[in-house]
Amino acid sequence: MDKLILFDTNLYMKIHNFVMKHKKLHKPVIFLNDKAPKVMMVLFYGLMPILVVMRDIRVIAFAACPLIELTLVTKFRDKVDRPRPFDVLDVTPLESHSSGHSFPSLHCSSSFVITTSLFYINPYLGIIGLIVSIVVAITRLLVGVHYPLDVLTGILIGLAFGIPYLFL
Repeated sequence: MDKLILFDTNLYMKIHNFVMKHKKLHKPVIFLNDKAPKVMMVLFYGLMPILVVMRDIRVIAFAACPLIELTLVTKFRDKVDRPRPFDVLDVTPLESHSSGHSFPSLHCSSSFVITTSLFYINPYLGIIGLIVSIVVAITRLLVGVHYPLDVLTGILIGLAFGIPYLFL
């Protein structure tokens, strides 16, 4: 386990040093880190009333899986309470962020479960969601608020909760 944490920390530092060296990346990364999760929320909450108005029974699963994922991941993060990289390393993230609760990335798990729910409703919306979710994952690393394993685990959890949609 110590080797994995060391690998995770070293990879984080390589990413952080790269970003810090390339100042021209800062504004676009900060912009995308702020906007991409909001796009996911618009897709999710925007589609829900449309499904309700259309009396589409899929709205139940569309709403339930992300809600269950959010609740369970939040409780898990509270128990694990992994410090964020900037809590334990001599680094400053591109954006300020609260301490603790780094593992897994809730932004990533939520984005990817929403992406699978979008595929469940419409493949074109799913593709848009997938692109935006990838941006979410990358920017969480680039702004320096998550270790790579936080992001990867968040992606895997989101997919694990979301893939059952595709079999309904």
